[in-house]
Amino acid sequence: MTTTYSSNSSAMAVVYCANNCDTEVEMDVADLGCGAGQIRCLECGGDGNWGKFAPEIVGADCACIDCKGTGRQLVSV
Repeated sequence: MTTTYSSNSSAMAVVYCANNCDTEVEMDVADLGCGAGQIRCLECGGDGNWGKFAPEIVGADCACIDCKGTGRQLVSV
């Protein structure tokens, strides 16, 4: 089940990620109007399935740990 939130606006923004927060990724951020924005999951790409990366280890339909299988993550805006 994927939960999406209606937003007032959406804009492209640079998200800094990885271990040292030194990797820049340009993402479409939906402003939720409360100091937070919603983006596509950086780990699974937005489909909520992490199993496609290591099906022999975790199974083919393993929910993404970072987004809990929703395909979306929250970020500060």
